[in-house]
Amino acid sequence: MSTARNASPLAQLGDPQADGGDDQLAALTELVIRSLCERNPGFRELLERKDGAQVTRLIADVLRAGRPLPATVRAVRLATGTDLHLVAAALGDCLVSLPDGAPGLLIPGALADGEEGRARLKGVLRHRAAAVGHAVPPQDAAASVRAASRLLELAARCDGPAAGVAFVDDHLSSLLLLQDESLTRTLIARRLRPLAGLSPERCARLEATLLAWLGGMGAPEVAKALSIHPQTVRYRMRQLEKLFGARLRDPRARFEIELALRGRRLMAGTHRRRAAASRRPRPSRLRQSVAGP
Repeated sequence: MSTARNASPLAQLGDPQADGGDDQLAALTELVIRSLCERNPGFRELLERKDGAQVTRLIADVLRAGRPLPATVRAVRLATGTDLHLVAAALGDCLVSLPDGAPGLLIPGALADGEEGRARLKGVLRHRAAAVGHAVPPQDAAASVRAASRLLELAARCDGPAAGVAFVDDHLSSLLLLQDESLTRTLIARRLRPLAGLSPERCARLEATLLAWLGGMGAPEVAKALSIHPQTVRYRMRQLEKLFGARLRDPRARFEIELALRGRRLMAGTHRRRAAASRRPRPSRLRQSVAGP
């Protein structure tokens, strides 16, 4: 990890260089590793799968520099690893993924806090497809990595002028709904069964109306949002009342119907983006190597 911003000495653990030399540094490093293994079984697996000595040296370097780990961290997942070292250098305080792993970074959570932090991060990642995870304690970094990876997968973006940075914090409900697509499909089949026999066009119209109505809109607001006449909204709602009956007056059923509607919309959008991404022409490896960074 490079030099941290606003870092302070690990006073509570003492100064390894001044007080105990190499013996104290080794003891502190062992303590940190043991603590991480106890709090996160995945860290022990990482040590066993990867180069444990490299991880140990990294922790020792942090302690030797007299600087603590940040209070929170965020994962940054990238569609490609092109010039990843330049991104890391621009950010200044981060860990870089291993060469044989999925391209990404681990940054202090504060780097993406607020509008100013987001703007700086977007500037560094300009023209790159990336997803930024939620802020978590360092020992829970794997959760931020999973969320950022899932968001990048759902966005189905590629590097280029149209690429952008997505933040997990802005898509929490979507990620929860799409965390298990099988469960979401089951919910859709159960709660939207009254619409099953309708034509796709009629189904789409009623779904849009119902979703807006469940969001707390009255007929005038729904009409404005959907660019239709208020009387059309009332007509559609009478149809929906006949189809769903008392379920539209049951709070739990209404909640699950709204989840199902949003889940269906999210899954349809995800499938469209994936299909579009699969049709994009990809530059050959030869062309990339000749063009350079």
